[in-house]
Amino acid sequence: MKARKTFVLLAMLAALCLLCTACATTAKENLDSYYQQVGIVLDDWFASDVNTDNSESNDQPDNRLDAPGSFTLSENGDYSFTGVAGADYYLVYFCAPDATGDSDPFLFSSSSIDAVGTGGEVYEGNVDDLVRYGYGEYLVKVFAFPNLNDSTHAMSTAATATYSFSGAQDAPVIDYLWNTFDGTVDVQVSNIADYTYQMVPDRVEVTFVNVNDGADTVTLTMENISADSYSLKSDALTRGATYSISAVGYSESPYVTNPTSDTTIVTESVTFAGHNVISKDYYYSDGITRMPFSYPQVTENLSLTQTGTLNSDNSSITYTFTTTPVTPNSGSEYSFIVAADCRPFTFDDATLELYPDGTFRMDQYGEMPPQGPSHIQGIWTDNGDGTVTASKNSSLRRRLMSSSSPPDMTTESPRMSWMCRRLTRYPLLHRTKCWPSSSASTSWRVPRMT
Repeated sequence: MKARKTFVLLAMLAALCLLCTACATTAKENLDSYYQQVGIVLDDWFASDVNTDNSESNDQPDNRLDAPGSFTLSENGDYSFTGVAGADYYLVYFCAPDATGDSDPFLFSSSSIDAVGTGGEVYEGNVDDLVRYGYGEYLVKVFAFPNLNDSTHAMSTAATATYSFSGAQDAPVIDYLWNTFDGTVDVQVSNIADYTYQMVPDRVEVTFVNVNDGADTVTLTMENISADSYSLKSDALTRGATYSISAVGYSESPYVTNPTSDTTIVTESVTFAGHNVISKDYYYSDGITRMPFSYPQVTENLSLTQTGTLNSDNSSITYTFTTTPVTPNSGSEYSFIVAADCRPFTFDDATLELYPDGTFRMDQYGEMPPQGPSHIQGIWTDNGDGTVTASKNSSLRRRLMSSSSPPDMTTESPRMSWMCRRLTRYPLLHRTKCWPSSSASTSWRVPRMT
């Protein structure tokens, strides 16, 4: 067990090194989160060497620390317990009501509470300062842990208290992608992560109203929403129409105080016509590198005569694609050299060809693990002001086996699940992701990782 954890720790450190040399924007966003939480993760993880599954302590049950004493937890989250001799720190676990065994999985874990005495001292505070948790009914446990270098003692048994937490559900945050090539709109609940600390709605309704024809109203209903299922695609919209978009969330959970959320006005006017349309925080990944890599779905105002970029303001784009116009190649109306700036997979020799028939192709020849060179295709139109608008056809994004071989027919990989999204954006072991159901009995999913 110790050898395995030591190996994985080294792997985590190697991942941190890669993170620090990867895309500057992503690294900057992730590094603070990493340092804030990695201590908690490692404290908790290595503490399991004196196992919650009792695999090591069963041979020496008398070596367990005493359980923290007089543990109380008020309805407002105020806690109090008495420290024990030999403890180096304490952890608070939020567990399902029926998780009565010390080895049962937890749902949320606190930051460590450092021991400040030799036993008998009182620890007080509010659990909101220790851990974030969702709405529901919990069995809350406090464990005492010895110092990691103390091989003569094991983790204590739990002191327990029951706790119930209710609150309001946030209005859903909706992002969307209009795919002009197949005439579909894909909507996603972008604040699915926030519902981790509330309750996932039973359903979310997204309504499109044609601003010029009220009879053209389409309501998309998302149900069975989860970490891995938070989007819905429809082909029911009218091409060329301008829509307003709104959304409402609904919950039947007894722990949610507003069964109907506030209404979100996603946009008052958006036209779905001849080019892709993407909202700022719609998430997708082309999955070409070990970090999220996304070719732009749409580029507006690409200069035909000056250096520019392919980027839009979509937050999935973490690279900067710089375009430099060059003399048009044979068969092309316009040609560009394209560079991308994300270490360590920078490239500066990609080509972008705009063809007279209104299609384009971009070829990237650099080695970008795990898929290597790739190319994208799509359509473009002249804006009449020295710029063009270009849209990527995702179904034609392919991978090249080598710079000299013809492209294969591998189409775009399916979008990563939300959990993969979280792990790539926040490279910690997010071990406390649980998704309480909305039933009164409250069933729980995603066991503790050991």
